[in-house]
Amino acid sequence: MVWKPNDGPQTLFLEAVASGEYNEIMYGGARGGGKTDAGIMSLLYEKEEPLYRALVIRRNADDLKDWSDRADMWYSTQGFEKTGNPAEFVSTYGSKIRTGHLKDANAYSKYQGHQYHKILIEEVTQIPTETNYLKLKGSCRSNVVGIKPCMISNCNPDGPGFYWLRSRFNIKGIPTKPIITVDEVTGLKRIFIPARLADNPHLLETDPAYKLYLDGLPDGLREAWRDGSWEDPIIKGAYYTKELDQARREGRIKTVPFDPKLKVHTVWDLGIDDSMSIGFWQRTAIDIRLIDYYENEGFGLDHYFEILEEKKKELHYNYGTHFAPHDANKRELSSGKTIIQLSSEMGYDFEVVPISGIQDGILAVRLMLPRVYINEPLCSQALSGWRNYKKRWNESLLKFDDEPVHDFASHSSDMLRYTAMIENQMTNGETIKKSTSRKPEWKSYNRR
Repeated sequence: MVWKPNDGPQTLFLEAVASGEYNEIMYGGARGGGKTDAGIMSLLYEKEEPLYRALVIRRNADDLKDWSDRADMWYSTQGFEKTGNPAEFVSTYGSKIRTGHLKDANAYSKYQGHQYHKILIEEVTQIPTETNYLKLKGSCRSNVVGIKPCMISNCNPDGPGFYWLRSRFNIKGIPTKPIITVDEVTGLKRIFIPARLADNPHLLETDPAYKLYLDGLPDGLREAWRDGSWEDPIIKGAYYTKELDQARREGRIKTVPFDPKLKVHTVWDLGIDDSMSIGFWQRTAIDIRLIDYYENEGFGLDHYFEILEEKKKELHYNYGTHFAPHDANKRELSSGKTIIQLSSEMGYDFEVVPISGIQDGILAVRLMLPRVYINEPLCSQALSGWRNYKKRWNESLLKFDDEPVHDFASHSSDMLRYTAMIENQMTNGETIKKSTSRKPEWKSYNRR
């Protein structure tokens, strides 16, 4: 079996990997550009070094299994044996290529202390924050002379990590040539190599109908998947496209600094077996500002209150009122107590957002958004969710339903909807309830 890269982006990508010149390499753009096969091959340059270690990351276990099966077809011809679950490929020289996924609550931290010369992240736009990416990058280092560490990733221009990746790699519009960036702090170089369907003649030959499928996609998605466009996505059925485009034109999506003269109010979307999100807001008589955002899953309440304490200590947030949705009075499965009760015992009292219909909340958001400023560096995950929040498509009736799709965009968008219902309660005087009047008793609660 012989694999040969195409004469375009695949060759440029593999040359960048082989050169050792770049600390980070991202290969991305349109679907069908040959990114997965190129990523598989990029890990083979040091295969004869016994101490060589590489790590492959995918978002979930099912996708990882598909990648492992595909990689095994090629790695088995290069002297690697596949073992274990998640898979590990061990060569006759002793070098190893390991695999892992990011579904666990501690996924981004579990590789701390590990050392990998190369880390390949498949579909890197599924990583929601730059912080999580940097946690993985902390394990990419080398103590073998002649092997330079390198973070390798591929992606399509979509998903929750769209905005922070676009900024990190300085991507604009529809790039047609590699983009090289020198990190201002470290001096390390990173490169983005764009790929298009037209660059993959093998796929065009074996499956010509795939291009027709991409040509028939809705506006916005078609440009992203077919052409590799990194413009703000235009998503058919999305609720807030017009308002967010207006905010971008008016310069309200930018760096918005924390104002120490104003209280920081938090609005929560609570999830027990799902993602939990927190918006950090400041409000003046004229505008309302999202200055910070945090989202995670798989942790108990104590984790999120620790995050609030960390931000209070490190960023000097002066908290006002904490708002939670009406279902905060439901029981929390692990303790038998409601979220409201547990929170109060930990030193945080919530004001409950009144019940309202989803459509009423969406209307309230649309009325509020023209006054909203968004701190893009810290809130790109929320911004991506708002941009992707859309109506459900009814295939049988060939029209959109009134109800929104429940996906990664739901959590930040629900938080936004709750904010629109209570923004007039965000004051800079006395808080509605003294939310930090007691010292939290962290040790009496265990993380889940």
